[in-house]
Amino acid sequence: MTIKDYIRRDLLNFKPYHAPLKPYDIKVDANENPFSHHPSVIEKTKIWLDNKDHLTRYPDTDSMELRTKLADFYQVSPQNIICGVGSDQLIEYVTKCFVEPGDNVLVPDPSFSMYGIANALNHGITINYELSDTFEYDENMIVRLCLEHNPKLLFICTPNNPTGSIISNEQVLSILKKVSCPVVLDEAYDEFVEESMVSYIKEYPNLLILRTFSKAFGCAGLRVGYGIGSEDMIEALNICKSPYNLPSISSAIAGFVLEEEDYYMANVSNMNINRELLYEELTQLEWLKAVYPSKANFILIKTSDEDTNQIASY
Repeated sequence: MTIKDYIRRDLLNFKPYHAPLKPYDIKVDANENPFSHHPSVIEKTKIWLDNKDHLTRYPDTDSMELRTKLADFYQVSPQNIICGVGSDQLIEYVTKCFVEPGDNVLVPDPSFSMYGIANALNHGITINYELSDTFEYDENMIVRLCLEHNPKLLFICTPNNPTGSIISNEQVLSILKKVSCPVVLDEAYDEFVEESMVSYIKEYPNLLILRTFSKAFGCAGLRVGYGIGSEDMIEALNICKSPYNLPSISSAIAGFVLEEEDYYMANVSNMNINRELLYEELTQLEWLKAVYPSKANFILIKTSDEDTNQIASY
């Protein structure tokens, strides 16, 4: 007998999420923020590190200080917020919380692979709903599939990774008015478009919004994500939350960053301007079959290599 003989049979051919780390001069493959942090963030971090208890003691398991700052930022209650190790961990939490073996989960295609991975690890059945040829959402199709498959979860990503396309607030509202299952709206790149659904969490208790400090705020190395939803939604997710899940240093620096919103949003404006300049330049390259408009900090292209028909985002 080998270890493989003991692995769950449904996972024997499972491909785990893997992001290879390769030598680079310029790195653009993970949609990271290229700018330095505000000097006050660096200074506050150094002062924070001088207190030995910050590293020798366990973090606040409820991340109350960061949740309070986020609550003030979004004009909600701390009870409307849950923090995690990146939004990836929150995707795991929501799937563990709601999906039982054999339950259907609707996932956009193409989109972030972690939705399907988390669902498979929890014995759910992933039903992909395809975006249009130009990667637009069809809210009527989504509602139809919800009525047909009665999913336990519906995932929507906007701006979508890796296409950069968005679904409007009006489209999301149209969906929320017609479906009852939990709707997970992944807004990891929302700072680049500023069309959030946070103000609707009280009206729609089945809505969960995922956000992150990894992109616009340049904290990918700290792995700080958070979810915003109704108190009932957050209370449900806390059932599956790991104790002490967010490291103290990650929580502290995220709070420092939030205090310098203007600086980081200026960087976002800069990235948006440069994204449009890059888009215009890419459209002039004859070897590209397609360059897709984006509302995130990356651009999806389709190459003219007929052998591989590659699609890549930059």
